[in-house]
Amino acid sequence: MRKLNTIISTLTFNLWINCVFIIPILFLSNASKADINPWVVNSMYDPQKWDTSGPYTATPWLHPPTFIPDQGWGIFSGNWRTTGAVTGSWGGYRDKLLERWGVSVTSAYLGQFSANPAGGVKQGASWRGDIGTAIFFDLERLVGWKRGYFTASFSYKHGTDTLSRVYIKNLFPVQLASGDDDGAARLVHLAFGQQLFDNNAEFVIGRIIAGEDFASLRLACTSLNQAICANPIAGAQSISFPVYPFATWGARFKLQPGKAWYAQAGAYIVNQNFRDPDFHGVKFSIPDGSGPLILGEFGYITGIYRGKKGLPGKYKFGGYYDGERLEELKTGDKVRGTWGIYAMGEQMLFSEGDGYIEGLSSFLALSFAPENRNKVTFMAAGGLSYKGLIPSRSGDALAFVAASGLFSNDLPRDTGQNGELLPKQDYELLLELNYRIQIAPWIFFEPDVQVIINPDGRSNIDDALVIGFALGVVL
Repeated sequence: MRKLNTIISTLTFNLWINCVFIIPILFLSNASKADINPWVVNSMYDPQKWDTSGPYTATPWLHPPTFIPDQGWGIFSGNWRTTGAVTGSWGGYRDKLLERWGVSVTSAYLGQFSANPAGGVKQGASWRGDIGTAIFFDLERLVGWKRGYFTASFSYKHGTDTLSRVYIKNLFPVQLASGDDDGAARLVHLAFGQQLFDNNAEFVIGRIIAGEDFASLRLACTSLNQAICANPIAGAQSISFPVYPFATWGARFKLQPGKAWYAQAGAYIVNQNFRDPDFHGVKFSIPDGSGPLILGEFGYITGIYRGKKGLPGKYKFGGYYDGERLEELKTGDKVRGTWGIYAMGEQMLFSEGDGYIEGLSSFLALSFAPENRNKVTFMAAGGLSYKGLIPSRSGDALAFVAASGLFSNDLPRDTGQNGELLPKQDYELLLELNYRIQIAPWIFFEPDVQVIINPDGRSNIDDALVIGFALGVVL
């Protein structure tokens, strides 16, 4: 591996710098157990007081994230250690809006800095940020529509040139990346959900995101690499697989008659240009070449997740068919359709107590897609994370993630600037280590180190070291 000694030396130096910087932050505040990134995980909230969906809702993104009532004006009221948002309860108006009318408004900011001091095509640094806002309606409280829900959300991404696209030129995006380096505002969700059969099933329709419901792992988002969080499958690297913030017209039906298993199916209209930032998420027509993305998934639930004592775990098996117009890799002919399968799971391995909150957890994801129409034909990703590793810091988490994507043998050989044949694409390997510091319920800071081996599967691109951090704030 090229420049490996340089990478190791630089990595050692930056780990030392990070330690010097992190240690004072660790003891700034008492531990917090809040998850403050509403776009990744929806934590438990009190269903008796704040929502009628129940604590284990079928569709977390359709409901408000964790909300702490009675917080005045948040940090402006002196509640910076305990408030769940910068602006708190808006002096009580936010509490009344949710409790009386079932309406919740939430905003959050997630920013990522990344730099590659070694490797890639050239060295550089980049800051990418995402400001997200969502409004949630519990229609039962609002208009008496039992078990009905509606949400609309918006996103604005900003920042400099994406590190992976401009400087490293690798496959797995090392930071927030959505093809809009100049910044773009988007409509994201515009969705209605209806729970059926005494909350044993749910139907959702509208502008929705396949990746928020299918092939998704909560623990995969211990990674800041956007190829791993939250859909670590080959299909997300090859086809028009919708992930946040790219919503499309779609519908999904989920059946969960008990706490041990569920089954779901969904259909979405996709095309190769649905991510175009110039459309701002409001191009509702169906362009030529579009087709249905049809998915099915079966899940098995263990431990406390199913209401019994025991280490929690979730296991998922699924597949998809993409019916859009594609290109045969070997011939360049226009064709219709491809498919893929996946198996994944997340499991707590050790718990420090009966609460199953602090301890060691793991995840693993394997996926396959045929090489004739998919750039990445096989992907494997996995990781370990420990929440509460440092005493008195129960909200913090240390994580290690590894992932590899295998390129299709049918990919044609690219040519360089002088017409020479470039090396054949083989595989790309990611190694990542980070530590999430939950400073308070409304803010976290997460230093991160990534090593990209064989970027874009090409032997002529130097292995890259990436250092950076993420900052998340609930507004």
